[in-house]
Amino acid sequence: MAASKGRTMKFLPLLFLIAIADCSVAQTPQVQAVAYSRSTIPGIPTGPGGPAINSLPVRYYIYVTVKKGTPVSVSSVCLKGQSYAASLKKVTSPVVVPHDPNVPTEAKDMLVPKSQDEVYQVNVQEQTGPACKDRAQRLARDNEVVVTLKFSGRTLYAPAKTIVALAAAAAP
Repeated sequence: MAASKGRTMKFLPLLFLIAIADCSVAQTPQVQAVAYSRSTIPGIPTGPGGPAINSLPVRYYIYVTVKKGTPVSVSSVCLKGQSYAASLKKVTSPVVVPHDPNVPTEAKDMLVPKSQDEVYQVNVQEQTGPACKDRAQRLARDNEVVVTLKFSGRTLYAPAKTIVALAAAAAP
């Protein structure tokens, strides 16, 4: 009986560590990111020789979803390997946009489905550096977008593997 009690005592610290690790993992919220882009094409064709290189800006639609009641703030966005400042705006789900902004129809693209979680639109701002840093840089090798968030003093990463291209819009 004493040997059995000794073995049990040896495993108690291990069980305690597993319980602590399990609790700390449970407190880190799950975050998901989705990313879309819409290019703008010139409304009037350029001169002879075909179309010129499109210098009109691409519009990005990036959203992160976090568990309801989770206070997060954005640190930065790594977009195609480049670092940008960003801001968050809470939006309601579902998030839908016109399928073709050039032709008014009832067709819509659903970017974020209806969710019980909180959805934030990530507004990409000015470029802050030539490349992403730290873990975001490593994640950017396999993901076109990595949103870096802050939660209770911790850093969370929300990667989106690809940026889905939406139908192009014509310049006004």
